[in-house]
Amino acid sequence: MKHPTAGRIAVPGPAVRFSSFSSCGPMPPPLIGQHTVQVLRDTLSYSDDIIKTLLDSGAVAQNEES
Repeated sequence: MKHPTAGRIAVPGPAVRFSSFSSCGPMPPPLIGQHTVQVLRDTLSYSDDIIKTLLDSGAVAQNEES
């Protein structure tokens, strides 16, 4: 499979398959920092102001590449 930064990579397929579930196929692993803002906001309940401060200070990074 093609990864946005690593190029072509091999990924394992599902260990088991169930006939009643459809599979969307393997997806590449996330990029470092790809879900930073989502985790800070949704999991840790940080406000947008605090997230902006963390991003601006370099304490955390958000990878925007898709």
